[in-house]
Amino acid sequence: MIAAQIDANSPPSKLVRSRYNYFVQRGDRWIGYNARIGSIAVLAQDVVELLRDNGELSDIRGVDELVQLGFLHYGDELDQIFKVYNDARDNTVLHLTIAPSLACNFACSYCYQNPYRNARLMSDSIRQATLRFIEARVIEGRRNVVLDWYGGEPLLAKQVVFEMTPAIRDVVVTAGGVLERVEIITNGSLLDLDTAVRLRAAGVGSAQVSFDALQYVEGQKRGVFDENGEASPILANLLTAKTHLELNLRINVSEQNKDEVPAIVDALESYGFGRNFYLARIDEFGNEDAQSPQSSTSPNELPVLQQVSPNGKRSPGRQELSRVKYAELERRVFGRPELVQWWVQKLHPKQHFCSATTGAMFVIDADGDISRCWESAGVKSQSIGNVLSECQSSDGEAIESKWKSYNPLAYSACAGCRVLPLCMGGCSYPRVILDAQNPECTAIRNQIQFCVDEVGKRLNIPAQV
Repeated sequence: MIAAQIDANSPPSKLVRSRYNYFVQRGDRWIGYNARIGSIAVLAQDVVELLRDNGELSDIRGVDELVQLGFLHYGDELDQIFKVYNDARDNTVLHLTIAPSLACNFACSYCYQNPYRNARLMSDSIRQATLRFIEARVIEGRRNVVLDWYGGEPLLAKQVVFEMTPAIRDVVVTAGGVLERVEIITNGSLLDLDTAVRLRAAGVGSAQVSFDALQYVEGQKRGVFDENGEASPILANLLTAKTHLELNLRINVSEQNKDEVPAIVDALESYGFGRNFYLARIDEFGNEDAQSPQSSTSPNELPVLQQVSPNGKRSPGRQELSRVKYAELERRVFGRPELVQWWVQKLHPKQHFCSATTGAMFVIDADGDISRCWESAGVKSQSIGNVLSECQSSDGEAIESKWKSYNPLAYSACAGCRVLPLCMGGCSYPRVILDAQNPECTAIRNQIQFCVDEVGKRLNIPAQV
């Protein structure tokens, strides 16, 4: 899966078993998996017995190979994990997320942005400042650029997307970088054929579109079927857009729609999207006071279908499906032989949970406010600065410092967890922004042995030790 990274200069120490080893028996052989390295190997029973035992390792054979695969190691594994985590901060990636508007033509009940909706579009001055900001980051060394168009609903500001995408490419190339990927995250309701063609021409290569129901309800539920049982407006758009854009379909899972998810999957498969979807659990991180929508008479505005009360709050737990139940649902949906690669992907170690903690992620909203996380888009109190200003405020500096200093190994629950290499502490937003000490673990903690069992049963792995 990934090559072992062994520091040849580290001093030798006692040989010990990895805490991240998992095993599953297959006939007279065993499949071994190490979560820190991400290695999978077929192992003889006598080797597995020693790896699982607490006895001396002096008689184990194939020591060098077992160390390379991660089943045995010298030194402190947490030190090695921290090195991987820390080294990932120093890279050449620039992950841009631009929200040209926070307006949306849907009012999904679980959307964390509802309290911050406004009708403003990104102005010309913000666009130009954004281009200068991007240029500066590329010149600094972040030359490998990926771009996500975000919102709100970014296709309510489609002209901004059409115009800025090639402009961003030109700025990146001129500054010595490369724009490697451009994706738009959209609800799909406005992704008609003409829009898909124009997005492709502008340089957008893919679209992520979410479903959350079987039945489509205008402005409220992103269903796969209309009232007549035919393809919904969103699904109909995707059927025409797929010849121009790569499509990644996401099914948002909550306590309310969990029973519909298998049927949603079946419906997408019946329309040829059996390999294009994934599940995503709706997270509610807790109560947050909403900011008052700011009125404006600027021409850079769009109507918003529904306004949220300025004093509105999110109610934690109302939509959330428990982590354990969500993990069970994923096992039901993806527990088929033909989907084994999905479980293989789950077993890939991470350097960071996401780009927010590497320093590579910049989220820029329509006002030019810069954040580190998609959850913070449009939330001025969580921004680290603005593209119009070269100087950070003291509040922005404080928030940026929290992002830079975050380290999942500082939390005992993570440092002692056997799936740490696969989640790297999970989403950092609750800890960095909300000061949560023990946020819920990601689904992999409840799935790890199932993953190993599925991969071990189905992959053709040559014997190694």
